[in-house]
Amino acid sequence: MTKLSRFLSTFSALVACFTLVRSRFGLLSIFLWIPKVLACGLSPLAALSGFLGAALGLVNRDLRSMVLGLFGASVATRYVYKVTGPHHGFERAFGPDWEACIPPQVRQEMLSRRWSLRAFDPPRTPWIQDVHIATDPQDGDRLYADLWIPHEGVTPSGLVVLYLHGSGWHYGGKDMRTRRFFRHLTNQGHVIIDFAYRLAPRVDLYQMIFDVKRAISWMKNNAVNYGVDENKIVLMGGSAGAQLALLAAYTPNDPRFQPLDVQQDTSICGVVSYYGPTDLIELHRYFEAKFRRIPVRRSFLIKVPITRWEKRARRTGFLPPDGRFVTPIEILPNLIGDLPDRATDLYNLFSPINHVGAHCPPTLLLQGLHDFGGMVNQVRSLHEALFNAGVMSILVEFHNTEHGFDLIPPKWSPATQAATYDTERFLALLAYS
Repeated sequence: MTKLSRFLSTFSALVACFTLVRSRFGLLSIFLWIPKVLACGLSPLAALSGFLGAALGLVNRDLRSMVLGLFGASVATRYVYKVTGPHHGFERAFGPDWEACIPPQVRQEMLSRRWSLRAFDPPRTPWIQDVHIATDPQDGDRLYADLWIPHEGVTPSGLVVLYLHGSGWHYGGKDMRTRRFFRHLTNQGHVIIDFAYRLAPRVDLYQMIFDVKRAISWMKNNAVNYGVDENKIVLMGGSAGAQLALLAAYTPNDPRFQPLDVQQDTSICGVVSYYGPTDLIELHRYFEAKFRRIPVRRSFLIKVPITRWEKRARRTGFLPPDGRFVTPIEILPNLIGDLPDRATDLYNLFSPINHVGAHCPPTLLLQGLHDFGGMVNQVRSLHEALFNAGVMSILVEFHNTEHGFDLIPPKWSPATQAATYDTERFLALLAYS
């Protein structure tokens, strides 16, 4: 019994410690990223484990189990409480009676609270893979998306979500650990377009935004076929995808960001950003300050493991055929073509915060406060700019939470559930108000 109590208490204390960790060193923060995200997701189990370990330690008169268990349980419980506590963002943006705008039958399909240990799996939803969205007329590249459609018996909301994946504009693709989230949203009547925009180095930011505008145009042209309202398109993205979503949302019909083959109106009704960068100059400065000591391909010991990783990543599709590994300080210069000092106008042009105005659609910003990518101050600045422009904006900050918090942890993750709770209500308000 003593061994069990010490195991439970030690597990709780270790997980709890990881929720507190925040490294100032770039390489260490990358190594700690996945353990920290997992620890935050496992915090409810750590709290239960700590309380049980402490209780068994009390019975066995084992001081070590009691101390470790109580420490782990208290820290983990505090994390869950801070992350899932209520906020007043919706009242400020939509008014005190905002919940009345959501039909009762729709609320029944939503999460009843911002967090629950009993996290039920949403019903299976039909989805169509590799739907041809558009073709770039210049190079012939075909653009594809996966479509998630509400199953029979679900009342359509008329709203469609165009989702843009993250991974630094250089990696990843559609269907990137989002299936459960998409099933949840389609169960509320929304159609989801999981779009595979093209990546660097094959294309630059101009062409990525062109791809997004092509996807918006395609959806508006095919709205009737999928039972959606062409005026109810919401852009949503994570990290780099969130930057593209914000930029596309704030530049409707702007000829600088609209390809010649798109004649359709590209305005949308809302945008959701999961930890997306908003100021690319500030982002690069942060990367330079934090990650400048990360070596790349300077020695055999570095070059060999990176080359092996690239081969595996290409086989799995995480890295495009012509892609390669890039360090954080290389990401934006590779993407834009130069450093900010020599391409200031381009960095400003591709920063969503520089396109804020009264024309911007309602915006939901979801941000972890321990984001190793340094987005916290950028997101706060965007929220303030939107507020000053008279745009409905909701900023939700998650205590001690890392970048990519919604993609890795188990389904009972407090931050993931709380973000889903806010996202589904934001989408419902856009669909029914």
